Amino acid sequence: MLSRRGLVSNLKLATAAARSYATPASPIDTALRTALKTAMKAKDSFKAGVIKSALADLQNASHLPSPPSPSKTLAKSIASRLDGASTFDSSTPPRPDLAEQYRNEAAILKEFVEPEPEAMDPAELDAVVKKVVEGLGLASIGGKDSGRVIKGVMDTLAGKAGGKEVSEAVKRFVMAA
Repeated sequence: MLSRRGLVSNLKLATAAARSYATPASPIDTALRTALKTAMKAKDSFKAGVIKSALADLQNASHLPSPPSPSKTLAKSIASRLDGASTFDSSTPPRPDLAEQYRNEAAILKEFVEPEPEAMDPAELDAVVKKVVEGLGLASIGGKDSGRVIKGVMDTLAGKAGGKEVSEAVKRFVMAA
């Protein structure tokens, strides 16, 4: 039998464990949970199953040491379903019924993917890179400095340009300097 001290200690451990996984809900998570409720009320078991699977993927990813963003986790889920569809298409004998099921699952999940940022004008992006470099007070950009510049540009643009475009703009700036 546990003493009072043992019970209090176990209670503290249990609440700490429950609290450690509590993270603020992302917009994707909230949208998935809302769609799950709607699908369950409509008795659409296929859609509800797909959404439950995506929520499970998000939950599992949140327990990783450095969890990826929910959009990356959802993109990975979509990619795995499309890969499965192509596998069923090319299998011997082909299974078009299962391939179509996987494509339908991917189509359901694509509804929750955040839209890609529109491509920004390269000249405008170069101007932002120049402004950030001047703001950081850098005469030239070295290895570690390029990461600081990319981070500064990404913070300045706040999602208006993708990381690849920003990285290419910083490389162009380094080459021109």
